[in-house]
Amino acid sequence: MTLEDDLRATLARAATHAPPAPPGLLDGVARRRRRRARSRLLASAAAVVLVATGTVLAVRHEQPEPVVVTPPPPAITEEQVAGSPPVEEVWPGAVQIAPASLENGKRLRPLLIADDHTTLLTTWSSHERAGAVYAYDQRTRELRQVTLVPSRKGEIADGFVVAGDRLVWHVKTDTSATLWRAPLAGGTAERLPGTLPHVPWATDLVGDRLVYSAGDTGVFSVPVTGGPPTPVPGGEGLHLLEWPWAGDPHLPADGEKDVRFRRLVNLETGEVRHAALTPGDRHVVCGVTTCSGQHADGTSFARARDGSGEREVPFAPQGLAADRFMAVTVTGRDEAEQYVVDVVTGRSGSLELNVTLDGGERSYTTMGLTADDRDMLSAHRTGDDTLVFIDLRRITSGP
Repeated sequence: MTLEDDLRATLARAATHAPPAPPGLLDGVARRRRRRARSRLLASAAAVVLVATGTVLAVRHEQPEPVVVTPPPPAITEEQVAGSPPVEEVWPGAVQIAPASLENGKRLRPLLIADDHTTLLTTWSSHERAGAVYAYDQRTRELRQVTLVPSRKGEIADGFVVAGDRLVWHVKTDTSATLWRAPLAGGTAERLPGTLPHVPWATDLVGDRLVYSAGDTGVFSVPVTGGPPTPVPGGEGLHLLEWPWAGDPHLPADGEKDVRFRRLVNLETGEVRHAALTPGDRHVVCGVTTCSGQHADGTSFARARDGSGEREVPFAPQGLAADRFMAVTVTGRDEAEQYVVDVVTGRSGSLELNVTLDGGERSYTTMGLTADDRDMLSAHRTGDDTLVFIDLRRITSGP
């Protein structure tokens, strides 16, 4: 006899000794099957244990998860911002302070932050024409000349970026530009091969290439070592906001006017994003992830591009720098001060401009933020004749 025969005989003998089925058992099984779907709504888990003396049914009931309603972020007002501590105390790892003039009194202008301890500045040979580049070491407090910036009458140096151990920029006319570079350690500037047949705007360094906008023509790239530029596929007619995102800076849609960067295109993947609007929105400026503007009732807002997380803020006519920073100027009877406000965290810091009005009006310079400001903000502290630099990327990428 095989094992299968033994098993069959054993089951037959057990069946002869089993008690008869209670009346209605099969009908009950059918009813239970129909109720099974309803039972799942009441019990998320059921364990059935069969033992020799009978059947034990254990059921664990779970309470439904509560629905969490996130309240909108609180409004940011000028009254809350006024009196905030200096920016270097609010964001100590992202602020650099540099002198605003040379020893001979010649004024220095902010250029860019090269690294966590090097600040680059320029002097002007004439209005908005860079004459020389200087590097200020935050550790040693030493200022040194990096290079002279060659340019002729009618030419302006712009678009400075750090590429490895080199400083690269372009010198533009009204219709074209040439690329230049100089060693950050110091040395003579050299012109790179090729000519750009348009004027670059909004330059980004992407790997070993410079990517830039060229007016309404589109987005182009050129080797950082020079050469002919090539159009970036999909970038025709677009303006570079922050690589790889580009859009039409003025794209009216659905009856709304002057909505900057409502539509964005990812030039690497082809993804297209549209910003959500509500009826009556005006002066709307969008970035990669946020938009700011005014409602029909005049209240100003900052919110995500999809319309979520809206927060009432002071008016930001040119958008948010790096998608989250705005400048708020608070003017009193005797003084005026400007503050940088992070609309995501609500934190704010004073630029310490030390503007005294003496009970009347006085001309003073404040920092104008735009959606095109992605890396750095800077301002001149006239009181102690210093320049303050705020590294936006360090704040946004920090903990």
